[in-house]
Amino acid sequence: MKRLRLAALVLVALVLGTYSVAQGASAAKTLKAVYRNITVVVNNKAAPAAEEEPFIVDGRVYVPLRYVAQLVGAQVNWDDVNNRVLIATAPAAPKTDPAKEQAKWQEGYNAGLVQGQLMASKSAYDEGYEDGYDEGYEKGKDEGYDEGYEEGKDDARSSRDDEEEGYDDGYDEGLDYGEEAADYYNDRGEEGLDWEEALEGRFNIDPNDEDDVVDEFEDDYNLDPDIDDYTDGFIQGFYDGFEEAFNDYYEG
Repeated sequence: MKRLRLAALVLVALVLGTYSVAQGASAAKTLKAVYRNITVVVNNKAAPAAEEEPFIVDGRVYVPLRYVAQLVGAQVNWDDVNNRVLIATAPAAPKTDPAKEQAKWQEGYNAGLVQGQLMASKSAYDEGYEDGYDEGYEKGKDEGYDEGYEEGKDDARSSRDDEEEGYDDGYDEGLDYGEEAADYYNDRGEEGLDWEEALEGRFNIDPNDEDDVVDEFEDDYNLDPDIDDYTDGFIQGFYDGFEEAFNDYYEG
């Protein structure tokens, strides 16, 4: 028989698959081995041939220990000083954290979604933009989509976006301001004022600077120079209303 190697032989029961380890004093024995081209099968799958072929002695099958250990994911070492075979099994796979797994999935999903949007055809993008615009206009902040939502929100915020309605709102404010200015200058006994002088003198609103009107009323009416129709109508209505009221009530 060949000399004992580090890949020590493990005794495997031919039917039950159990093995035993015997410890005792060193001794030499002569064995009669029978070779029958033995194949090792792990989980119904034939393993690659071993460097040292398994054999049978006295009805028992002997298989190289290192070969078997490697098939099941273990490591084998030989302690020559203490005559010991050291077997270390592979560590168990770490348990997964469902929350972390879900977080990683969501991260991958979001990255894929962005990439998919970037790769979408222009026609698909345009269709999505139009849908988003309509939804943003109708339902505003809560259900808008992306760029369409942003523009739809602006239109929804200024649904009064026409010059006539802006004129009416500005005219009403002008009437109030004109009457108040007339009362103010009547009480002071100042004479010879026209409505433009009264507007600037009483409210510091220059009739030649439309930004002064916007600054005065933008919080109450969401005035925006970019929304031309409504804002322009408001400014003109304010001037007309102020002039009319001031001329009606001013006694100077």
